[in-house]
Amino acid sequence: MEHNVFRDLAPAYIDGLTSEETNEQLEKHMEECEECRSYLNEMKEDLFLGGEKESKKEKGNIDYFKKVRNKNRKKILVIVSSILSVFLILITTYYFMFVDMRLAGANNIETNVQNQDKTVSLSFEPKKSNRYLIIQQAWNEGYVDSIFVYEMREGFSTPEILLKGGFSIPYTFLDENTLLVDNGKKQKIKDTDTISIHYRDRTEKILVKDLYDKIKK
Repeated sequence: MEHNVFRDLAPAYIDGLTSEETNEQLEKHMEECEECRSYLNEMKEDLFLGGEKESKKEKGNIDYFKKVRNKNRKKILVIVSSILSVFLILITTYYFMFVDMRLAGANNIETNVQNQDKTVSLSFEPKKSNRYLIIQQAWNEGYVDSIFVYEMREGFSTPEILLKGGFSIPYTFLDENTLLVDNGKKQKIKDTDTISIHYRDRTEKILVKDLYDKIKK
């Protein structure tokens, strides 16, 4: 076998692509030719070193992509955390500026009892100009026996009608034992009938008949 033919077949031989007959001829030639034998060994070594370099390169690329991915992941976490923080701040600010409704403190509310003819009114007004009130009433057999006084901050979304002062709850007496309720019916009251006014820090109680005493004065 000529040297040129051996060298042409050497790469295929190393990759295992040559036939058995060709392999026998190549191996027989290498036994007789040290130059071609060395040539084949050098080629194998070059291929091995090239494979190692390629493997290291691939590993380096993988490590690089891992670093980039981890770095991007940290950036995404920072961005998401920042967005959530801003969102939470905006929600909290909006809540306290426009939506915050809670039972009012008794010291923040001006409570008055007014009477006209046979009607006594309990009125509630906020002492702070940037607050408005919402009154929740609980009814007992026709008359209000529980009053919950809530306050909210004044904001852009505040209904204008709520900003025009406080609330007034009327009690119309026919006599000291009888109330005239909204549906025009007469409501008998007992000596123990009580109106409870609920604030954040305390609850005040007023006997219904004590309101009638305001009429007699």
